[in-house]
Amino acid sequence: MTKPEELRKNMPGLCFVTLTPFDENGKLRLDWYRENVRFLLDKVKGVECTITPCGSNGEFAAMSEEEHKAVLQVCLEEVNGAHPVVAGAGRASTYNTIEIAKFAQENGADAVQIIHPYYFVPTKDGMKRHYVELAKALDIGIVVYNNPAFSGSWINPALMKEIVNECDGKIIAIKENTPHLMLFDAMVKAMKPLGVGVHSGFGEQWYAYEFPYGAAGMVSPFGNFFPEYPIALYAAAQKYDFDGIRAQLAKMQPYYSFVGRCAAKRGDTGVIGKPGGSIYGEGNLRFGVLKEAMNLMGLHGGFMRLPLVGLEDDERAELKEILKNLGLV
Repeated sequence: MTKPEELRKNMPGLCFVTLTPFDENGKLRLDWYRENVRFLLDKVKGVECTITPCGSNGEFAAMSEEEHKAVLQVCLEEVNGAHPVVAGAGRASTYNTIEIAKFAQENGADAVQIIHPYYFVPTKDGMKRHYVELAKALDIGIVVYNNPAFSGSWINPALMKEIVNECDGKIIAIKENTPHLMLFDAMVKAMKPLGVGVHSGFGEQWYAYEFPYGAAGMVSPFGNFFPEYPIALYAAAQKYDFDGIRAQLAKMQPYYSFVGRCAAKRGDTGVIGKPGGSIYGEGNLRFGVLKEAMNLMGLHGGFMRLPLVGLEDDERAELKEILKNLGLV
């Protein structure tokens, strides 16, 4: 277990989030998940990164607390100290968040990733107390997941400074999902004097815009089937190799375009504005595309749990061609 101050100073710039496989009947398949984690670990040998189970990509909100804890336990067993594990532990209430976070700590997690309380949006004081009480209950670090699309709330830089200062050194990083570059820039500037890195929560496309503004790293779902992509893009960014960054993004553009078309085809019931198109909505179909890519490669993506859905047969065939062109199938 890494001490919060050590992880804050040496936080890797790459964070790989794991998907959670369910079978066609919606049953959690821990055996499949274990094999997926082994695939990821084999691919990232020698790469400085963190691994996050039970984040948004892991469909934590679709799992019972017992299932959530079981997935955390399998991930921690398999990683076994090879990389820092930043366990997704956010829940709608402070009480349940602390319970899952303490379970993660007791089973060897190096830190926890905490999305803001959702459904009931807290006041500023309630938000601050949520994180302060969590910090009091833990000995490990906390990554604040500032995701307005999924939580319905956003901690601004001024409030974030207050929270960091009152959490006794437990806040080790911010996973920032604002779609506004100037707000991202303001958060980076507010956190820099406190020694807290701000990571791009949207992944590769947004990181390409945000790393010049001081993004300390990025969070990627592609570790589930294609970690070579984020590893290469991150390496190019560290050298300010803009041609290299553009080449990586161009290579993946057919995939991104495919996700956008499939998402737009289905429509959306969301009410939150979505600058950037499907990045915020259309039923979060991107998760289903990730799972299907894994299935096509012989990995265990499995199925989405309702109300989220996956791909249709014709879309699956098109995705297979995209993966062929990437040399993955």
